Amino acid sequence: MAPYTGLFFCFLLWIFSPAVGKEFTITCLTSEECVLPCQFQSDGIGARIMWYKQNTVISCTRYGDTSFTKGHISQATEYKGRTRLYADQVLKGNATMVLKDITLQDQGRYVCNAITKPRVESHTIHLVVKAPVREVDAEFGPSSVICKAEGIFPAPTLTWSTDPPSDPQLLQNKTKSQKNQLGCYDIESSLMLVERNTIKQTYICCVSSGTNTKTLFLKHEASIQASPGGDVLIPCSFPRHVLQSFQLTWRFGRSDPIVSINITNQKPQVKVWDQWKSHVSNGVAASSSLKLSGLKSEHQGTFTCEVSTPEQKYVTQTDITLTEDCKNNIYSSVIIGLSVLMCLSVMAVMFLCYRRRRLERDRGGGEEEEEEEMRSLEG
Repeated sequence: MAPYTGLFFCFLLWIFSPAVGKEFTITCLTSEECVLPCQFQSDGIGARIMWYKQNTVISCTRYGDTSFTKGHISQATEYKGRTRLYADQVLKGNATMVLKDITLQDQGRYVCNAITKPRVESHTIHLVVKAPVREVDAEFGPSSVICKAEGIFPAPTLTWSTDPPSDPQLLQNKTKSQKNQLGCYDIESSLMLVERNTIKQTYICCVSSGTNTKTLFLKHEASIQASPGGDVLIPCSFPRHVLQSFQLTWRFGRSDPIVSINITNQKPQVKVWDQWKSHVSNGVAASSSLKLSGLKSEHQGTFTCEVSTPEQKYVTQTDITLTEDCKNNIYSSVIIGLSVLMCLSVMAVMFLCYRRRRLERDRGGGEEEEEEEMRSLEG
């Protein structure tokens, strides 16, 4: 019964507490932890803290020597397990609430009521929630370049450019943006490839939302031919002079990771995936180019180098084709030639034998006819 009495008293405090105190506006990011500040004058003996948003009681908690409900109680289902106060700091005048796993639905006006014996203090916090551009992806299609980003708020914009620069009128693209189930925006754009030779072009896709921007640079290097069992050096293009720290990942195809390198001010951290350890030859030096050895037929395809920073991403794609080398081709040609010559020789011998037997049969048949004719004359 006591907990329900305490909650009822929370509602009374909500109704009759004075709307005085400080107002704050803070901005938090989706999926992260948000700190809603609330400082008050504490008597160091006891305090009753109540947080609510509009008509929803988020938490109602008592600390120290009071007759109020014990513990941290949250009425609203959507806030259960997501809120906490700094319990050891409340009697020192800090009623700040931490709200985790922020969503767009958490935007709005929050009120903190701190009740002590001498006074009641009320503070208002206006929470603004944003979903920044965290990741931009792009890939080459048969006749276009596709760029997309997901989970953004407010609504983003997407622009295209190239390096070297192209005529803006030639950058024909189709862009669509729509809200997802969480209320954030997903955006995707398809840029038509008008240049026959895309090897020399770097395609630049820029996605912006408010003051937040992330730019992706996509380049397709010239294809490389290699011999089975041989070595190959795959390039990675990005401006090293402007990057102090970054995350670099080599992939085979779209998802198969090969090497991950985290470059910071400290010692680089390198991880090579197990299935590629026997093929990767240069470890940390793979930040410049990836050296692979002992290639097999299943290693034909597209290799991708991805370099990421908070504001930029550089993607380099290279196609690898395995072909027989010249020496192997010569050996193969000689073997094939000798095989054909042997087959022709066998066929010639068989034909001569056949002709010889045929002539012998024809000659033997003629002699028998002459003998029969002589016998008939003698008779």
